[in-house]
Amino acid sequence: METRFFAAALVLAFAVDAAAGPAAVPPATGILAKVQAFYARTTDFKASFKQVVRTRSPKRTFTRSGTVWFQRPNRMRWDYQVPDKVHYVSDGEVLWSYDVEEAVAYRLPVKDSELYQALGFLTGTTRLADSFDGVEQPATAGGLVPVILTPRQPSGSYQSITLFVDPATGETRETEVLDPLGNISRVRFDDPTFGPLPASGFTFKVPAGVRVQELGSK
Repeated sequence: METRFFAAALVLAFAVDAAAGPAAVPPATGILAKVQAFYARTTDFKASFKQVVRTRSPKRTFTRSGTVWFQRPNRMRWDYQVPDKVHYVSDGEVLWSYDVEEAVAYRLPVKDSELYQALGFLTGTTRLADSFDGVEQPATAGGLVPVILTPRQPSGSYQSITLFVDPATGETRETEVLDPLGNISRVRFDDPTFGPLPASGFTFKVPAGVRVQELGSK
């Protein structure tokens, strides 16, 4: 399971409650404050996505696409359709990764993993400013403002995350993740909608004949 790319891409695809987090850390300002404010008032999010992964050694490029759902405080679903069908589904307690072709489903208790720490943005327990130092970059040709985030505490999953933010609204349109090996995963979100999503979409039932493998068990 591509946990490193997946976990890091999730971190800021659906962000944070601006009121959460310890008072000792000053609140975000500038573009990060807009990001927090946008997602603080957003409970449901659905979009199509395109992911481009560039590996450093060997040098390769992989392109994938599908549909993503988020529902606060801690539910998510990534349905990869191209080139292979793989589903990541979490109800906030357990993360499932189901590879259709391989007929195997990986089960990971989210709260027992590093992924759970990254998902503090989804659960509303942390703010951007609590966990990251952010540096704004000049706007892209498309008008988005890149914000490079580096974790305050070392992470085994990523070196940095870059948000590409609509400066007018604070919405994150793309994310780019740099992992410890120098690999880059970029995710673009298209055609977002914010209407209520069914809770049933965030549950996973193991299909007949599919093998289950436990991850993160002690």
